[in-house]
Amino acid sequence: MKMFIDVTSSCRSVQNTGMQRMTRKIFGELCRFTDVYPISWNTVGNFYTELGATEYRLLTDPFGVNPHPMARPEWRGEDPLTELWRLLRRRRINMNDEIGSKDVFFVPDIFRDRRRKALPHFLERIRARKVAIFHDATDLRLTSVYGDRSRKSRPYLEALALFDLVICVSNEARDDLHYFWQKYGCEPAKTCVEPWPGEFESFAGEADPPPPTGYGVASSLPYSQNTSSNLVVYVSSFHGRKNHLTLLCAAEKLWQQGLKFELKLIGRNVGAPFNSIVREIWKLRMRGRPLRWLRHVDDQTLLRAYRDCRFTVYPSLMEGFGLPIAESLAHEKPCVCGGNGALGEIAQGGGCLIVDQTSEDALAAGIKKLLTDQETYARLTREARTRTFRSWSDYTQKLLEYLCVTTPRESATAV
Repeated sequence: MKMFIDVTSSCRSVQNTGMQRMTRKIFGELCRFTDVYPISWNTVGNFYTELGATEYRLLTDPFGVNPHPMARPEWRGEDPLTELWRLLRRRRINMNDEIGSKDVFFVPDIFRDRRRKALPHFLERIRARKVAIFHDATDLRLTSVYGDRSRKSRPYLEALALFDLVICVSNEARDDLHYFWQKYGCEPAKTCVEPWPGEFESFAGEADPPPPTGYGVASSLPYSQNTSSNLVVYVSSFHGRKNHLTLLCAAEKLWQQGLKFELKLIGRNVGAPFNSIVREIWKLRMRGRPLRWLRHVDDQTLLRAYRDCRFTVYPSLMEGFGLPIAESLAHEKPCVCGGNGALGEIAQGGGCLIVDQTSEDALAAGIKKLLTDQETYARLTREARTRTFRSWSDYTQKLLEYLCVTTPRESATAV
């Protein structure tokens, strides 16, 4: 048996947002138990190819290739010229001939390129087990942000219906998937819900950096007039639905009131180089506000930010899961966030201050409360410390069951 895993978005650049991080980790975990063949879709030739040494290193150790902060990490590696170079240098994979009936075809990430049109023909023909992971339908649901995306996203959801199993990352994701399948007249595939693990690890297997001075006692410290002692972190790409402008307006209100805190933004810029979010950041910085945009950073920098902060904020309008909330809680740091949909699924277990994230006043009030109300802050910190999230070991074992993979240990037991 061979397992072919589509790692297209995780092997062409150092881009390492939520889905790429999960794909990279899944690949590493599966390799411990079975033979895994990573494949990548070439957007110039419109077919799958093998990975070369560079792509494999980007898949397994992205920041070993380029550890520097970047606003647009995908610009180095996902451009047409690099894709053309790969087209000429990488072996094409004939899916019909190379994937047999006993094999597995696994797609853990979203695909909205020409795979939307090409994969259905392939999926209908092959007898191999076909499994995909579904993350969210936010681009279809948030029409106020994205407009009408049905022309682009409908073929993707219709293709998912042709898989043997679709693993959804939250109950909301599964509900949305079934809603749109019914709307589009698709015969639904089998689905299940498996939330992401909450463990935070470096993909390169490096040791964690030492904790900063005073780490572990933040929950016992009152609000300080020292700005650097009151660090608030938001980890997210600059998407419209991530609601950065509302957060910046809320922060400015608090700064105008004389509240002392630093806001640190971590994530890549998705829009134009000088879009409204970037312009607002520079305006606030020109006024001398304690605001920093670290851009797209490596795992170690992200880990330090979680450890150094007093709490995090996550004002996203809608998510399929909300990984930064889980990571914040795993680091025993409270989070100010919304409570709708999948955000509520992860926030309701404790450690989160749920607010109306669409309102800058409500968001400002939530941030102020965790900065100045020591009793609430201490309570949420205690709740965060008691939260437990599934391990990668547990998730991987469940995934192997869904993929119908027999591990060497299971084979020995059967004999």
